[in-house]
Amino acid sequence: MIQTEYILNAVKTDKGITDDSMDKALTNYIQQASDMVCLYVGEDSLPKQLAVIVIRMTEAHYVQTINDADGTKSYSEEGASWSFQDNELDPYITLLEKYLANRDGSGFKGGAWSW
Repeated sequence: MIQTEYILNAVKTDKGITDDSMDKALTNYIQQASDMVCLYVGEDSLPKQLAVIVIRMTEAHYVQTINDADGTKSYSEEGASWSFQDNELDPYITLLEKYLANRDGSGFKGGAWSW
């Protein structure tokens, strides 16, 4: 299972955040994203393999927030535009389903084929 501090540091590195002024908000976003992912896969705590999804969800939420676009589907400013998902998990459903398949034994991870 993965620690919030690891995800916080990854998000700050990815987004070039060098101070602690956003830590409280980012930690809140991380917790929300972790809860959504854990609920989807039926786990009580975030598996290490799914940390990348929480990092990406947190970064997307951060971008929406700094552009004052929270809750909007799209946002444009000075020639730049962003589109946001209705459901924050949608871009990651394929990865989540692969995790579930491997966890539950119906995936191909570690399998050997012979004929």
